[in-house]
Amino acid sequence: MSERLQTDRTPQYPLECDYCHYPIPADPEESEDGRYCSTACLEAAADADSAMPEPDAYKRFITGVEPLDSLVPNGIPADSFLLLSGDEGTRSAELGIELAWRALERGERAVVVSVANPPTATLERFYANGWNVLPALENDRLRIIDCFTHRLDDREDYLDRRNDWSTFLGEAADEAIVDVRDPSDRREVANSLHRALDALEMTETGLVTIDSLDELESLLQEQLLRDLVRDIRATVCKARFVPIVAATTAGRDGYPEDGHAVDGIVDLQLTEQTAAETRLKRLAVRKLIGAEFLPQWVTYDHEPGRGLFALSPNADARRGTDLGNGQLEPNRPR
Repeated sequence: MSERLQTDRTPQYPLECDYCHYPIPADPEESEDGRYCSTACLEAAADADSAMPEPDAYKRFITGVEPLDSLVPNGIPADSFLLLSGDEGTRSAELGIELAWRALERGERAVVVSVANPPTATLERFYANGWNVLPALENDRLRIIDCFTHRLDDREDYLDRRNDWSTFLGEAADEAIVDVRDPSDRREVANSLHRALDALEMTETGLVTIDSLDELESLLQEQLLRDLVRDIRATVCKARFVPIVAATTAGRDGYPEDGHAVDGIVDLQLTEQTAAETRLKRLAVRKLIGAEFLPQWVTYDHEPGRGLFALSPNADARRGTDLGNGQLEPNRPR
């Protein structure tokens, strides 16, 4: 038997590098200050004021959205570009808003690229769910990239016709709104996003959502949209470890079936099955690079203040939600 096969495979050095925090697979490089996996880490530690952050602190995140987290129990890689591919009526827009809100709840920052709606309407989606984002706007933790308003024929007329609430919300959010003067220019869209990320100091933290790739495609055309996605996937997700979540209704036969444009795809569907005279909604992870996920569908519903929540496979939507312990939590009236 070869010497390699006779070798005990138990690691001889189950130590953690004092700089990169990854396991040391061979003899460590040692100094008075610690043990390192490589000369590169030893020298970097000597030049740096502190070690790298723990990888788990920024390389994966739990979304806080119950149906999605139940399918990806160990978290989504933070360098992911994630596509929400949803049928009309599956509340994919609410899912995007909820993902941003959950990031804010974790004390992180969020950027919402608003293409399908003006910024005040995008902010109103938070309020429709009972989520007050005014403190996040004031505390410089939320930015809205406005790719909608400059598409209007008469922007001033739109501003004049807003009701009192929309006017108040727009004025309160004014410094948090990043205007994109030409959303048909993919470079301007990307640069506006980078300016927002820089202003919020978003690296290894936070989340970006895009409310509609379909609307962006109508502005940029298919190839330019793909170029934009590849650009921001590289410069935001891969370089900064900031995940991007983008919504589309293109479905399985549409964008981005060319292969490597995105890291993950979550399918959202309306089923023919009904409960309480309502067609049920379900979601599943079709693809997620770098993470384990359960290959199954989860039936879900949505409730203001609660967001998306999973339904038991056999639960009547009128009765309540399965708590996983043999009991049902009654749903509040809608």
